[in-house]
Amino acid sequence: MSTTVVVTPFGVANQLAAACVLSNIQGTIVPIGDFSGIVLADTDVQSGNEAAAAISKLAGKHEVLLLVRSEEQIDAGHYRNGIRESDVPAGLALKNLPDVLEKLLLELVRPEDVEGSIPTSSMTKLQASAQTMSPGRAAVARTALLWIVVALLAGVVTAFGITVGLGGNTVAWVVAVFGAIVLGFSLWRIRHVLTKGVSR
Repeated sequence: MSTTVVVTPFGVANQLAAACVLSNIQGTIVPIGDFSGIVLADTDVQSGNEAAAAISKLAGKHEVLLLVRSEEQIDAGHYRNGIRESDVPAGLALKNLPDVLEKLLLELVRPEDVEGSIPTSSMTKLQASAQTMSPGRAAVARTALLWIVVALLAGVVTAFGITVGLGGNTVAWVVAVFGAIVLGFSLWRIRHVLTKGVSR
């Protein structure tokens, strides 16, 4: 087994945690200076390379740095868009990054003991989706949810009005018509909000 750390350009640990959870990459997110890294749980060299390739796709045009310590050797490489672009001298990489990185690699400190660390197991996919949502998209989701609730209530009112109205109750028919109008308007609003949200 080996110790693997992938250093990413994500400046906020929550963002990296969310991206890893949504990509089914398990480990502990740790702040590393202005960056965030993930210490992979129970991995070998091959798994570390696969994880670095996957994370580099999430980072877009930015590079990620993979560091793997197996026995007394540390292997380092830059990844971009899922491809290992170059090898990096491990000593140079460690020299230019905070000491916590070397301590993690040498297992002098546990990832969960680093201040601000986040185990990916502590975040659900729903929470991860919320973390990756922009404020605009979050507002769209809240508005759509509100109209969905209105539509459900209008559907219940319509069904109730029709059921009672079949017994000859005129007021119930008025309630059913009102409910149907609200239901139709709600469905139109949901479609409008979601269409507008997708186009943003």
